[in-house]
Amino acid sequence: MTASVPLPSAAQPRRLLAVLLARAGQFVGRDTLVDELWPDGAPSSAAAIVQVTVSKLRKTLSPGLGAAEAGQRLRSGPRGYALTVEPGELDADDFLALLSSGADDRAQRRRALERALACWRGDAFADVAGGPLLEAHKLWLEDRRSAALLQLVELELADGDGRAVVERLDPVVAARPADEVFAARLAAALGAVGRRESALEVLRRTRRALWDEAGVWPGADLTAVYRRIAGTEWTTPGPPAQLPPAVPDFTGRAAELADVVRALRGPAPVVLHGAAGAGKSALAVQAAWRVRRRFPDGQLIASLRAEDGTPAEPAAVLTGFLRRLGATPAELADRAGLAGLWRGYTADRRLLVLLEDAASEAQVRALLPSGPGCATLVTARRELPGLCGARAVAVPELSTEDAWALLAAIAGEPRLQAEPEAAQRLLEHCAGLALAVRIAGVKLATRPGRRVADLAARLADDRRRLDELSAGDLGVRAAVSSALRERPTADVSLLRLLAAFDGPVPDWCAAALLDRSADEARDRLDELTAAHLIGPAGPRWAVRPFVRLVLAETPGETDQAALRRACEVALALAEHARGRPAPGLPKPAAVARRITADPAAWAAGETGHLAAAARLAGAHGWHDLTERLADACTALAGTPWLGHAARAVSVLGLAAARRRRDPRAEAEKLYNLGAVHSQHGHWHRAQNYFVMAEHRYRALEDPQGTGAVLAALADVHLDGGDPRTAEAELQEAIGLLRACGDRRGQAAAAAQLGSLAEDVGDVRRAVESFEVSMLLARECDDGRRHDQAAKRYADVLRRHGGHDQAADLLTGALGGAVRTRERHWEAHVLRSLGDLHTDAGELADGRHFLTRSLTLFEQIGHRHAAAYTHRSLAEAARRAGDPAAARRHLLVAMGVFRELRDRRGAGYALLSLGRTQADAGAPAEAARLLRTSAALFRELGFPLWELRALRELNAVTGAAPDRDRTREVLTKIRT
Repeated sequence: MTASVPLPSAAQPRRLLAVLLARAGQFVGRDTLVDELWPDGAPSSAAAIVQVTVSKLRKTLSPGLGAAEAGQRLRSGPRGYALTVEPGELDADDFLALLSSGADDRAQRRRALERALACWRGDAFADVAGGPLLEAHKLWLEDRRSAALLQLVELELADGDGRAVVERLDPVVAARPADEVFAARLAAALGAVGRRESALEVLRRTRRALWDEAGVWPGADLTAVYRRIAGTEWTTPGPPAQLPPAVPDFTGRAAELADVVRALRGPAPVVLHGAAGAGKSALAVQAAWRVRRRFPDGQLIASLRAEDGTPAEPAAVLTGFLRRLGATPAELADRAGLAGLWRGYTADRRLLVLLEDAASEAQVRALLPSGPGCATLVTARRELPGLCGARAVAVPELSTEDAWALLAAIAGEPRLQAEPEAAQRLLEHCAGLALAVRIAGVKLATRPGRRVADLAARLADDRRRLDELSAGDLGVRAAVSSALRERPTADVSLLRLLAAFDGPVPDWCAAALLDRSADEARDRLDELTAAHLIGPAGPRWAVRPFVRLVLAETPGETDQAALRRACEVALALAEHARGRPAPGLPKPAAVARRITADPAAWAAGETGHLAAAARLAGAHGWHDLTERLADACTALAGTPWLGHAARAVSVLGLAAARRRRDPRAEAEKLYNLGAVHSQHGHWHRAQNYFVMAEHRYRALEDPQGTGAVLAALADVHLDGGDPRTAEAELQEAIGLLRACGDRRGQAAAAAQLGSLAEDVGDVRRAVESFEVSMLLARECDDGRRHDQAAKRYADVLRRHGGHDQAADLLTGALGGAVRTRERHWEAHVLRSLGDLHTDAGELADGRHFLTRSLTLFEQIGHRHAAAYTHRSLAEAARRAGDPAAARRHLLVAMGVFRELRDRRGAGYALLSLGRTQADAGAPAEAARLLRTSAALFRELGFPLWELRALRELNAVTGAAPDRDRTREVLTKIRT
């Protein structure tokens, strides 16, 4: 396929090269390569052989280059191997580009198709045998080639150029006489140029080939050509050919299609199972057309579901099948003997039987043909495990790529490319359901003036999504409702209970809902999973999105007692994880033992479900339960707890406390809400909640609560550019916490005071504050607060030359974070370690720690903290001489800082941008950025940072005013 590199001669490297070329530029997993190289079963040493083969192929393709060297064609990565192919190297790419090139007129299109077909020099991968991936790619390429040839022939016929068609198709039809499509065109062209007898000979030869090779008679197109040329009819009847037309815009499903085609080589029934609307029928028909030539005695199809939704009677289906196979009315009159008659009629035939919408194994079992040359393809909403020897093929949700391809096939690729983000949102709302994607595509195709974003916005509304996903007689609601009607009432009731949580549900919750053991609950969940009504979400189960929507609009009662019982179990387990007994509440012993073994891991995994339980309790007015769940959820989630759930649960807890008229609980909830908004960077809202909490605590004469809130307010005022107010609040907080003996609170406030002191230029007081903080934390044996103070202290020491002591403090803090499994805190310490190594000139180590920090923050979803890590990565990139990478990181950081109105972060980013521009030789832009940064730090009252910006500015400009301002700032700094 490529003429620019030498090709290996050995079979194994050629097969490997073929697979990589089929996925050129993409990483192909090692497991996939093993399956491709050994489709009938791999040896135990397969992985090693692949590695050796890759090495040999790499030497052939890129002689003299190491695996990681620039220019190496065959790259390795964690996801496998990828082959780099430059534009124009693959004649297949040239062929596809010419095929898809838009031509304005017929002549241009003809020339493009002629050039495209000229790219072929034999069959695709003619000398290479492969597995399912390569075979599917071969089929796809050959299909495209045939489609191109057919387009060209049609254009030539339309232009009256029959001679060109004859010259082009004569060798094709000679090699493939049973190809009805091309035989019909060749005969038409021969007739057009006056060669009637030659045309009739082609038709007769094709008729014989169809019967000899596949045992079928000519189709409607070939028959019509014969009628037109011969002036008479072909009268001999053929075997039944009931297959409906294949969906013209069928896309994706390559793996499933290959599985079905392979499985239909034997007599065992093949069961395509999937959710309602998953596209089972389209896939089954596509596969049936692929294999129909193997079944010359005909293809039979029947729906096993009556129009009213009830299962069809097997006897009625058998009667229809036998009539089409030539059974006499007398034979069909004996209904009791239909099964035996069917077995006799199918014993020596080669039939393909397609049974759609099977409801049970018994229904299918009665319709299975008996002959070893027959095959049966079944579509069903569950696996039908009782069907002996059946090969089950799941039809899962469409992948993002397949869903995009289907939508593009219906609505047009240019339409999606014009609004790619809106198209992705639309597909997310379709949840991978093929029927939903198809309907969305139809709506776009029939409304060319509608923006994709408009339809995506309509689908975003849960209340109208099912209404929108309806077009003609296609409807997601109808399909899902039909699937629900098949289930017993008990299953639908359980689905309603699970859907009430609006998210994934653990098995212990299902057991509480059912008031049964965990094993019994899992059995029920497995049944619903097999019916494709719920799906696994890790160790939990979630009701499928469209099932949830149909249940929400379908009348039916939900067992309130079961829901409350599940919420109470959630509370009991949450309190157990907090080390607090919950007498009177049910608690599964097995789950409690897991929690005792690792409470942090359980809390991390179940916070989302606890939040859902709190929302559910609030919606039902169970105020005491709501408040206790909200408290437990907040305590277990830790810091930061991000996302909508954090705010929603905190608001629920506050509302419940107010309904109970408990001022102390209300103060705690106000403080929690302030902390949640603070973690999101919403400083103004955080301040409002903290102020309300302060008023409540002061009214309660609670010094500990008041001190904690004042310390939180200090952070808000410091970030808002009011360090004096922040210092006054911290001093008062420390006094209140000292008076009530709260050493932990004092330790935290002292650490905050240390960071503030450095910001305002009092480095000596910063050091004293951190030492006091760590001493207090050690006295009360609070390792977590000690490590947090140590981390902040290390940042100050690093900026003032104390690298060795900073390294010791950060190493200890990292160990503490890993032991307590606090990923958020671990990410903060990793960022500080990265900054330390960067300052020391150890850039590779610095990037390593910073990249780990960024990954953790992104996994947690903490965009604000991640922005600070981007700023640190920018500094590392700048020092490594990569200003482009530095700017990329800083632009990401600045976007977040501006969105959250974080002026301190913006000042840091502007300072780094100024340094980067100075290094890149842009002094004017650097000076502008550095002046803006210095002015911002001056407004915030951070003289030490203003001094740093001014020093950089002096280095760029050397201007006297900047030196004067530097001297002025120096008078404010105490070291």
